[in-house]
Amino acid sequence: MRLGFLYSHRMPASPPRAAADGPVSPIPILVRFISCGLLAVALGVIWRVTLAPRTVGIGSAFAGIFFLLLGFIIGGLLWYLRDARQRTRDPERVPDERLVFSFIVFAAMPFAVLVLVGAVWLLAFIIGAR
Repeated sequence: MRLGFLYSHRMPASPPRAAADGPVSPIPILVRFISCGLLAVALGVIWRVTLAPRTVGIGSAFAGIFFLLLGFIIGGLLWYLRDARQRTRDPERVPDERLVFSFIVFAAMPFAVLVLVGAVWLLAFIIGAR
């Protein structure tokens, strides 16, 4: 009985999962983490080799963090778009949980970290850290 105190009628039970579904494999999630991490490290290395000054200060430190997180955000958005395209073709193949998980973990959270780091950087910049 789901939320029985809110409804006077009995809600239908959820449909049983197919036996073929079985336990969910952690391999696809691991591949996502590794690919997003590699993209982030690649963008960080590109920043360090091309744009980074000899001495890293407060401004250039934020730029380095920005490029690292940007790699993770781009990778997360690409995985999310892949899942969304697969879901439009075959809704049974991509569950809601994976679609939401991909977006939140691989795109929204790195963006939230970037916003937090940006706020701390701005506060340090205003205070006058060198």
